[in-house]
Amino acid sequence: MTSLRTTIRGAKRARTYNALLPGSTRANTQQTPRPTGRRHRAGRGSLRGMATSGWSERDARADQGADQGAGQANPPRRVLLTNDDGPASPFFARFAEGMRRKLNWPTFVCLPDSNWSYVSKSLKPPQSNFAVDLRKDEARVPISPASCVNLGLYELAKDVDFVVSGPNVGHNLGRSSILSSGTVGAALEACIHGRKAVAVSFPFKGYDSWTDDDLESAVDVALEVTEFLWNQGFKEGEDPGSVFYNVNVPLWATSSARDRQKEGKLGMEWLQTSVEQGVGYTSLFKVVDEAAMEMEWSPTGERVFDSKTAKEGGDVAAVRDGHVSITKLHPTLQLAK
Repeated sequence: MTSLRTTIRGAKRARTYNALLPGSTRANTQQTPRPTGRRHRAGRGSLRGMATSGWSERDARADQGADQGAGQANPPRRVLLTNDDGPASPFFARFAEGMRRKLNWPTFVCLPDSNWSYVSKSLKPPQSNFAVDLRKDEARVPISPASCVNLGLYELAKDVDFVVSGPNVGHNLGRSSILSSGTVGAALEACIHGRKAVAVSFPFKGYDSWTDDDLESAVDVALEVTEFLWNQGFKEGEDPGSVFYNVNVPLWATSSARDRQKEGKLGMEWLQTSVEQGVGYTSLFKVVDEAAMEMEWSPTGERVFDSKTAKEGGDVAAVRDGHVSITKLHPTLQLAK
């Protein structure tokens, strides 16, 4: 079974965070991480949100210009975008449009034609040959999210150098969710095949409880984080297949954070986090007819945001408190010490 290792290290300012993120010290997720202690305010127009109280927009633009001069801020050659919720996702179309129009990134979409949640990195072969529903820069296929990535990389969009999976409808926080997620599994497939990859999720506190403004703000934040990670999240010369990122943007906190920032107050913070180990699902099924032993898919367990045991510095605690969680993951097959 693939072991996931994650890193956590804080930073004082945007440029310091940028320098530390790719090369920070790895820590086994079984270890209890120390809190980051350092937090970063998200702000439009800043260095994609990594602003702090001592960091001006002018300084951010200067640093971004320096990055471009150093060849670190070139846009992706082409992005492959997928999800595990299929075309019916209430988040996907707006995110894809933002990637193309706001980031101006060439983007090819390859996604399942139906919901494939909870399938992890399944590569289950299709039962028969299938036709690709190919539209302009988009393909819909009856296969898993990870299989969509593989199909895109090797057959439909061979020039892709960055894979983004999501936004997932709901959170991907804590070990059990991350290891079960089709969204994260698609990013892991990209990582295995040597591409830079990010999984994005939009946690919420009740389905359809978000407003249009919440969604617009969450998409903006997710695009900023994604662009930041493309530019600064992968160490120059580092094998792209050695790391990928899991990002969670809480839907309920984004619009209020944007409003606070307009008033000059602290906006949404981005925290680099570890993976929470102790929160997640228990039983996945319940009996609906004992005589016939008929079962219903019905995941149960502690509501992740109600957890009183989530550790400070972890992904669950960060999102519970209304912050963006960014977790750097290392897919390995190393023996645990």
